[in-house]
Amino acid sequence: MLLDGTKKMIEALLFIKGEEGLSIEFVSNFMDLEQHEAENILNIFTEEYNKNDSYLVVKNFGATYKLLVEDKVYDKIKHVISSKNLVKLSKASIETLAIIAYNQPITKVKIDKIRGVSSDSIIHSLIAKELIVSNKTLDTIGKPKLYETTDLFLDVFGLESLDKLPKSNVLDNNELNNFLEN
Repeated sequence: MLLDGTKKMIEALLFIKGEEGLSIEFVSNFMDLEQHEAENILNIFTEEYNKNDSYLVVKNFGATYKLLVEDKVYDKIKHVISSKNLVKLSKASIETLAIIAYNQPITKVKIDKIRGVSSDSIIHSLIAKELIVSNKTLDTIGKPKLYETTDLFLDVFGLESLDKLPKSNVLDNNELNNFLEN
């Protein structure tokens, strides 16, 4: 159980951070804690907060925690609100994003080989939309970039972690596209 002051501070930070969410790293720095301590506090806060009878819930998207409207309430009013996280993606972008999500970290050469066409512009578009990043390189000749999905990818597709992706061997392309488009 967390102290009331800690609960109130985390709730205020979640509100202030809004769509950006509250990262473990931010809480660690803000409260001068080790990252594992900050994560533990956020997990306890999330569990305790979500026990309340409220239309607001805290959800974890990777290493980011967000204060959101409960799904059933949001579904009732979603026709009135719009979210900039509802990114419009072409079928080619969805295909490329799925390839990266299921095979990360992955090089552009492997992405192109799986797709059978060049993915240059799509990769640049996905990076610009902050759905993928390339912070690492493969330790081989030429040091090719490795692409991975971001926490925003998890947020946009409503996933807590990559473990929540549908099993790729169970889905055909239509099922995968339907999942990623919804």
